[in-house]
Amino acid sequence: MIEVKSVNINTYRDDAKYNILYDLSLDVIEGEILGVAGESGSGKSVFAKYLLGLNDSNLILNGGELIVDKKIIVSVDDYKEIRGKTISMIFQDAASALNPTFTIGSQLIDTIMLHNPLMDKKEARIKAISCLREVEIDYPEDRLDSCPHQLSGGMSQRVMIALALATEPKYLIADESTTALDKLIERQILDLLLKLNKERKLTIIFISHDLSILESMCDRVAILYAGELMEIVDRDNMVSNKFSHPYTRALRDCVPRITRETLPSTFRLKTINGQIEQNDKAMEGRCVFTNRCTQATDECIKSKPKFNGKFKCVNPIKIA
Repeated sequence: MIEVKSVNINTYRDDAKYNILYDLSLDVIEGEILGVAGESGSGKSVFAKYLLGLNDSNLILNGGELIVDKKIIVSVDDYKEIRGKTISMIFQDAASALNPTFTIGSQLIDTIMLHNPLMDKKEARIKAISCLREVEIDYPEDRLDSCPHQLSGGMSQRVMIALALATEPKYLIADESTTALDKLIERQILDLLLKLNKERKLTIIFISHDLSILESMCDRVAILYAGELMEIVDRDNMVSNKFSHPYTRALRDCVPRITRETLPSTFRLKTINGQIEQNDKAMEGRCVFTNRCTQATDECIKSKPKFNGKFKCVNPIKIA
């Protein structure tokens, strides 16, 4: 499993410290699909890149531990050992992640040979074709000669998944991997990831702001806000709308539920009032969600709530 223990990642501006991830502890269990949700600016992508050691140099790690399969990851060499081989990542914009000057085949074959030094080019080509076939790309032999600009958005995303799988990883991070796709292609990509999770026993960390996708995909969902873990919800409670933290409920309310009784003229998209505030020194003695919370009390601004294993809130929603 992957264990993240009390991780703090900060950035500094004008001699002030800002918390990008604050005292974050989270386990990823082997074989599960773990969702990570939250608005833009919640720290989802920073968390994902931290697992691979890919964060920008202006983000400073100030304490905490990352343990992957019982090994503590500390040095650059430690990250090089797990990056790609143990943990792979599908980035948000597949078209930009692919190199436009090389064919799909050359990118796949080079990746395979980099992680398998004893494999010759002919064997790597066979494996590349197998990877494209596994992600359900038609005529994979022909697709090896295609350039990225010749692929649709859905096809580019499938190629990115094939690249991630080519190194035989144990864990796969999907960072907003369906955001730019239409709903039909999105569903196909989600079904593909579910199939890989089942057939390969592939552990997936699926990052999204859309709880409706996460409830159909994930065994558990971790809710982040301003770099802090607010709640962990299992699949059953997610589907039945049983949340303890007001932020999780607010996120869920933003997902439109259109029924036969809902007329277009009366339908209104719900939003969360306000915006994410900077998680700075002033927030270290209070709940970071207070100013947007519908259940805030005086206690919320007097002390920082502690995560109790399920949620972090002094006035949680009572679940029936």
